[in-house]
Amino acid sequence: MHKWNFIGLLLLLGLSSACKTLNSNRILFYKAGSPLTLDSLPKNTGYSRIIPGDVLSVVYYPNQGESKLIRKTEAATSVSRELETYLVDQEGAILLPMIGKITLQGKTIEEVRNLLTEKLSAYVKEPYVEVRLTNERVMLFPGKGEGKVIQIMNQNTSLLEVIALGGGLTTNTKSTEIHLIRKEANGSKTYRFDISELQNLKAAGVYVQNHDIIVVNYYPRKLQSALKEINPWLNLTTSSFAIISIILRFKP
Repeated sequence: MHKWNFIGLLLLLGLSSACKTLNSNRILFYKAGSPLTLDSLPKNTGYSRIIPGDVLSVVYYPNQGESKLIRKTEAATSVSRELETYLVDQEGAILLPMIGKITLQGKTIEEVRNLLTEKLSAYVKEPYVEVRLTNERVMLFPGKGEGKVIQIMNQNTSLLEVIALGGGLTTNTKSTEIHLIRKEANGSKTYRFDISELQNLKAAGVYVQNHDIIVVNYYPRKLQSALKEINPWLNLTTSSFAIISIILRFKP
């Protein structure tokens, strides 16, 4: 009797340990009935706002970009600042030659371009300015335990494009439950999208912005996951049972 009590105790310990690991790789999972407030569909601007940590590429030419257009030699265009990159500091500012420190946090690329054109006008004749956000990216979690950082190379990149760049939807994911988490001036907001049907193409075409987090919900498959997680413990318990049986068999 004591032998079976001991074996039962081993089995119970194995099961309880396995339960702790069930769904342990879940990331930002949205559970039905959660008190999380889902916001209305955002306006389809597609323009990211500058935040600390962003890296900007700034290029400018005099005379409305004439030297760029006619491809003059490097010597003739020495006033241009080609391929210069600037890190936005924790105060939301960058330090530019001649202009000095200038705050850009919260501005779009177009607003930054206009501001720099105005500032450079005091030093460069009719400046032509190009500004690009070089480290624009979003995070995509397309299923249980998976995550990818997707570089955004073009403005107006849609939600559907990001999912395609991430390899599409994985097994057991829910195309009806896609959540987009976006940092805004007054805190983070969460939007929900359904791209399961062609009628919802408007949702799929929503433009992503820098630092967006996209999470695709999935079917937990509790029984299947439980069996997968518990299986190693069952094997251990079976092996322990076999060893104990052999020991007790030779016990005087």
